[in-house]
Amino acid sequence: MNELLAKSTGETLSLHTKRCLDAAQSIIKTLPFPNDERKTIENDLLLAVAFHDVGKAATGFQKVLTGEKANWGGKRHEIISASFASNIEGIHPAIIFAILTHHKSIPSDGISEIYGCLPSEQIPYQDEQNPVWNEMAKEWQDNYHLFCLEWKTIRSYLHWDSMKSQNNLPPLSLNPSWLLRTIGKFGQRKAISFNDRLYASIIRGLTITADHLGSANVIPPSSIPDLKTFSVLNAPRPFQEVIGNIHGSAILRAPTGSGKTEAALLWAQKNQNPNGRLFYVLPYTASINAMHRRLSKIFRTENVGLLHHNAIAYLYTMLESDGELTSLLTKQQNALALTQIAHELYFPIKVCTPHQILRHSLRGKGWENMLIEFNNACFVFDEIHAYDPRIVGLTMNSVKLLKKWNSQILFMSATLPQFIHQIIMETMDGEVTFVEPDHGKEKDREILDKKRHRISIKDGTIDDHYENIITSIRQCSSTLIVCNHVKTSQYIFHKIQSDLPNELVVLLHSRFNREDRNRIESHLTSKNPLPKVMVATQVVEVSLDVDFEQGFFEVAPIDAIIQRMGRINRSGNRSPANIEIFTKQLNKFNLYCECKGDEHDKRCKISQTINELQNLSNPISESDLVNAADNVYGSGYQGDDKIKFEEGFNHQDIRNFNDLLLAGACQDWVEKIIEKTDGLIEVLPFNLQDEYERRKKSGLWIEAKNLLVPLRTFSLKKYPVSKKDDIWIINNEYSKDEGLKDTINQIF
Repeated sequence: MNELLAKSTGETLSLHTKRCLDAAQSIIKTLPFPNDERKTIENDLLLAVAFHDVGKAATGFQKVLTGEKANWGGKRHEIISASFASNIEGIHPAIIFAILTHHKSIPSDGISEIYGCLPSEQIPYQDEQNPVWNEMAKEWQDNYHLFCLEWKTIRSYLHWDSMKSQNNLPPLSLNPSWLLRTIGKFGQRKAISFNDRLYASIIRGLTITADHLGSANVIPPSSIPDLKTFSVLNAPRPFQEVIGNIHGSAILRAPTGSGKTEAALLWAQKNQNPNGRLFYVLPYTASINAMHRRLSKIFRTENVGLLHHNAIAYLYTMLESDGELTSLLTKQQNALALTQIAHELYFPIKVCTPHQILRHSLRGKGWENMLIEFNNACFVFDEIHAYDPRIVGLTMNSVKLLKKWNSQILFMSATLPQFIHQIIMETMDGEVTFVEPDHGKEKDREILDKKRHRISIKDGTIDDHYENIITSIRQCSSTLIVCNHVKTSQYIFHKIQSDLPNELVVLLHSRFNREDRNRIESHLTSKNPLPKVMVATQVVEVSLDVDFEQGFFEVAPIDAIIQRMGRINRSGNRSPANIEIFTKQLNKFNLYCECKGDEHDKRCKISQTINELQNLSNPISESDLVNAADNVYGSGYQGDDKIKFEEGFNHQDIRNFNDLLLAGACQDWVEKIIEKTDGLIEVLPFNLQDEYERRKKSGLWIEAKNLLVPLRTFSLKKYPVSKKDDIWIINNEYSKDEGLKDTINQIF
């Protein structure tokens, strides 16, 4: 051996360190902090990065990299690195801490089950005998002559002529309390001040990010683009102009199709601070993908990142259709790389679900990055009332943190209920401006008074009125039918296909795999003519920019009805479109209403929605719909919904963020609680097993995963399933046109 490695690929220690230093220096330029604070962080971060991997010089670690040994017996190179850095007199504790914890969390408390922790028996404390540490130190010293050569090269990158290498490895120059999770007076939370814990977390997060980006050989942009330099809208409506001139947090309520997104971007242009990021938060994956495409066209693809649990599959699909003659395996690797760096301090604009914000405020894995990215940032929370009540509570709880970090926040919706408005006002201590289209301004009045729809309420189910529906379909070029259940949508789809064999009838619901759902949605949103009929479930409510001529809906709460209506006569350029809403759903399982007896008329959102819609005069305006939504949700959260909201709003891990901040540790449960609140599991239909295996054997694991179908976990009890190689196999047939098939007669 004549040189020291950092990676099993053959990358040397000095080259890897240089790549990490280059990433760090680029990141430093984009930090949203004052110049003097940024300079302090720069000095400490470069020290941490320069030292972070020097422990890899140990002979045992080198033998693992060269394949001579399978492992190093659990020994941690970063402990040696932190010890070496302790040679520097007066070095800041945050630097030692960042080096020590850049791979693993601080040691377990020995009580709760915590994964990925540093082994306490290897950590060299003052005046303690440590046989394991002594072995590690000797292995490092055995390679000292080679290390000196690498260290000389590393020093040259930073022009550190005076920082010579030393052969000794002293105990850590770190207060032992830094590594104690306990609540007592010697634990980190009590013994170390909040400001020191906060600063150490910032340096740790930056060190980890520099290491990740350096390992991927990716240098992030060295500047945050000024949003004002991009053209968003040439001729704004009055309400868009108003929101675009507000400096500070705001609430925007404006109809679907009126230009809310453009208004939000004008607001962001006004409120962006120096080096400030933009987070655009949406409730559903499909709408996030669409927004990513939209913002990429405005702000350029290299500036816009994507964060949600299926991001890698979406990015892969996007790369597949980019027209470049690169292999599918290369596109797969690129999609993975884009997904990974989206979690780092790379993209200045990120489109994400609220879960990606909450996993940080609840201190899930990688939470330290929020201490940088969330500072002085702009947040747009779109359709916040569509979230689960608990997620709304957690989000509003997190908003209090964002305020403390000088972030500006915009909440917007087509039908923001008054009680949500009030919650926002209280959360923001009244420091928020409410904006909506002004009836006194002509261009705004056009959208408020625009009457896009005629509604008729029909007693009975969609099946009861089927013959009239078919007659209407034959007389119209495009029709949207929205059902509350997948089974119902498949049943109606079959009937219409039988009656209209020569017409294009399309089905869309949640039990298509990603491959087919992407195909269907891409066809719908392209320049192709709309199908004669689209039968869909709730997935159509906020995910697709489509414009059908008429609609037939199973009854749902008023806000869902309004979203469905937004897919019909969307621009309002035609005469009012007919929409029929059926008072009873066909499926025996009541999706939206669990009220019984006298509660039904008093509390049921379905009953209230029907009453409000029946009282509207046709054709109806956007103002009519807003008022109807306010009336339905006037009482706010009730019963279980109220309990869920208050649990989230008062969650102590967010509310007492400063007191509970534990540097060098994440909360393992956050991923389970936040990321999986939808209770979904992915299954493989039995008739797709051969194709799944073929793709896996070809190395196309993203394409293989795109064959999996999402299913509610509670639904597994109803279906015959088995497990093979960590994949659930479901004994239901799958078709590209119908998705996961079901027993139709079970719906009655």
